[in-house]
Amino acid sequence: MSHLALYRQFRPKNFDEVIGQNHIVETLRHQIENNTISHAYLFCGTRGTGKTSCAKIFAKAVNCLRPKNGSPCGKCEVCKAIESNANFDIMEIDAASNNRVDEIRDLREKVNYLPSVGKYKVYIIDEVHMLTDSAFNALLKTLEEPPAHIIFILATTEPEKLPATILSRCMRFDFKLVTVDDLAKQLEIVFNQTDTKFEPRALELIAKAGNGSVRDTLSVAEMCKSFSNNKITYQSVEECLGLTDDRTLFAIASSVVNRDGGKILNEISKLYSLGKNMSTLLADLCEFFKNVLTLKLAPNFDLKVPQNIKDNYLAIAEQCTERQLLDIVKLLSDNLSQIKHSINDKVFTEVSILGLIYNENQELESLKTRLQDLENKLNDTNYQYKAPSQVNPEKKVEQQINASNVQSQQNVEKKQTQINIAFSPKSIFGGLVGYVRDCGEMMLFSAMSDVSNVDIENNKLAIYCKDKDVADLLSSHKNILKKYVQERYDLLDVDICLEAQKKDDISVLNDMLNGKLKIE
Repeated sequence: MSHLALYRQFRPKNFDEVIGQNHIVETLRHQIENNTISHAYLFCGTRGTGKTSCAKIFAKAVNCLRPKNGSPCGKCEVCKAIESNANFDIMEIDAASNNRVDEIRDLREKVNYLPSVGKYKVYIIDEVHMLTDSAFNALLKTLEEPPAHIIFILATTEPEKLPATILSRCMRFDFKLVTVDDLAKQLEIVFNQTDTKFEPRALELIAKAGNGSVRDTLSVAEMCKSFSNNKITYQSVEECLGLTDDRTLFAIASSVVNRDGGKILNEISKLYSLGKNMSTLLADLCEFFKNVLTLKLAPNFDLKVPQNIKDNYLAIAEQCTERQLLDIVKLLSDNLSQIKHSINDKVFTEVSILGLIYNENQELESLKTRLQDLENKLNDTNYQYKAPSQVNPEKKVEQQINASNVQSQQNVEKKQTQINIAFSPKSIFGGLVGYVRDCGEMMLFSAMSDVSNVDIENNKLAIYCKDKDVADLLSSHKNILKKYVQERYDLLDVDICLEAQKKDDISVLNDMLNGKLKIE
């Protein structure tokens, strides 16, 4: 007997063997057990998730004389007759090669013939989205009201290409990607039945390479099985699939975080000399940083990796912020989609990974953090800039001791001096104008533009006005002004003065218009 590929050898023969599609299997079982079978079904989903397999199992089950738990028994006369090559009760049509209107018209004529052995005649139309518009139109009426002995099962990977008139006539089932755990369990069954030795870690690596497809996973498994001569190890799977080992990924990731461009170029050159695929390197590095981001956001998340690899993820996570990791993953994903269009994939990979070091978003994020720290210091009334001291350490300690001895006697004077140094009267008045504006006191806000000058005298903010009406208006709202200067600047009071001129006649309004006065 000729060799059968694993995905053909282990194709499900009943619903119990279908993995990862419990929501669909249970529905189909209940319909068979309760005899509530529909006339048209639409099976959607990515490749290798079990659409055609479920369609064949369902086609046998609806005709089986003694179904077991909704699955065909495989032993009755009807099941045996259906499995024979001479049976025409289950017709599988490839719409990619039979997509013309003539083939559909021929099908429409054949549906009138009764089944030969079973109760139903089932038409499985695979890749139905490949039919032409004319073919879809020819199928519409038959699909909506077929003879009682006919069941249509349409299978497609691209349901969005089907006309709405077809979708509305079918019971739709969406097949989902199979999880890594389910695929790994299936691989364990397959390897045990084929006398293949394996490492448990290798199963998960093969399952991840399958990308949720059972057929792709079994194809990868067969390739690794042949490569390792029936002794599958984690390292042999890495070599067979051209994956980047964990040590190299950690070295490159550490170099990115530490901004070591030279080491990045050395590691890429080593991989390239070994024949590693540069697209695979970008994909592996993207997966690495995605796992780091996952642990950064959810430290208890189970990544199903050995502890030493998880420690590597955590070591990188401690050195990065969530925003930095998110930017790295996004940049790697974008570059991964573009590498297939590059002329020199090695240079493209080097530039892509080096670009993670000189990422503009990270530079802006760092600048924002520094500006925020500076702003917090300026808003702190106790903060005062001090120039670097040129005094030697011993003398500096002596000065600090002497200063502490007289501090209790100069608290009030020092506080007043700090206020005068850190905040000029005009800057305080600018904050006061902004506060009045935010409070919605627009009349008061307008009147404050007529203030001639401001000053700090005896721990009071003195406001000088040239007009008596302005002074009266400010005095009537003195409680608002007083609250602000006390809470923000620790000044004791606000003094409203009526004076034609105070020192130089300076118009606060002019300063506001010229941008010299900061209004907070």
